[in-house]
Amino acid sequence: MITTLIHSDSTFLIWSVLLLLAAVAFWADTTKLGRNISGVALILMIAMLLSNFAILPKVSSVYDVVWSYFVPLAIPLLLIKADLKRVLSETRGMLIAFLFGAIGTSVGALLGYYILPLGEESAKLAGVFSATYIGGSMNMVAVSQAVELSPSIATASIAADNVVGVVYLAFLAMASSITLLQRWFKSSNQRNTVIQEDINNSISVVPLNLKHICFVLGISFAICGTSQALATFLGLAHYSIMFITALTLIVANVFTQQLKNIQGDFQIGLFFMYIFFAALGISADVAMMFDNALIVALYAVIIVFCHAVFIFGLSRFFKLELMEVIITSNACASGPASAAALAAGKGRQDLVVPAVLLGVLGYAVANFIGVMIAVLLKA
Repeated sequence: MITTLIHSDSTFLIWSVLLLLAAVAFWADTTKLGRNISGVALILMIAMLLSNFAILPKVSSVYDVVWSYFVPLAIPLLLIKADLKRVLSETRGMLIAFLFGAIGTSVGALLGYYILPLGEESAKLAGVFSATYIGGSMNMVAVSQAVELSPSIATASIAADNVVGVVYLAFLAMASSITLLQRWFKSSNQRNTVIQEDINNSISVVPLNLKHICFVLGISFAICGTSQALATFLGLAHYSIMFITALTLIVANVFTQQLKNIQGDFQIGLFFMYIFFAALGISADVAMMFDNALIVALYAVIIVFCHAVFIFGLSRFFKLELMEVIITSNACASGPASAAALAAGKGRQDLVVPAVLLGVLGYAVANFIGVMIAVLLKA
């Protein structure tokens, strides 16, 4: 055993480091540099340095708490406002484009699985990356835990996703100016409209409301407890995250009106996820990660390429508008906040709300798709 500066039994000190890393990530997300490299990437880099330079232990009961409780609790918090009826009614043709993107992602995951030497965890990687490029980082975390992807491979996957994802987002930001795409797709003369509503807590600042926070945490604990009991009763305890996702969607869509004004749910969920990323980075073996990073990055490239071919190619065939396809692709590959920001930055306020709704839809369905692909490939 390697002796570390902070011992594995130093519970308070380890928790202190995890929380401070989350604070650094939240701060980084408010800076220009941080928005480019992402708070998640920063957490992973610092966490890996701390453990691989023998400051923090790679194994501790603290990390077990994070794996066992923080990720399951985060899922209801991030999905509690996933109003699927609203998705169907307000996204118009963009929902069709989202379907094309999800199919392209799945095809790319299967193609890479069969042509690349991904190793013993190839089926798990296929499920994880399918979920990532249909939903987002939240889904990568959830499916990684559900299929028990090793920390080193998971860290390599997140690193690859950050690099490949940023490059693809840069392409999407420029896509509306590419002459070939302009000629391929019909243009829109629609004028900007002002959407007079709060589009999503994920991209807005909300006041601290302890009553709301206690309420949504209580709901999250109840959903997790009920789901895990049901999964165990059915002999499917290993896939309890799927039950948590399903039960959350039921609650979100039955009690839509009662939950719509709740504040702080997304922020607390994101906080739990950042703690998870810190624990994941600390647990990762850097040497093993770099052994796998290149092939995993190539896998991510294949998936993103197939996603782009399907969503742009099929959307062109169905005569969808270019800017709608770009925003939908962003929502599918990166999530609601990024897609909404791109829509606003392009002066398309009319697409901001559909972008958020499609991103939330990705969060809702990606866990199921990712786990299903991993299970089918193992069979």
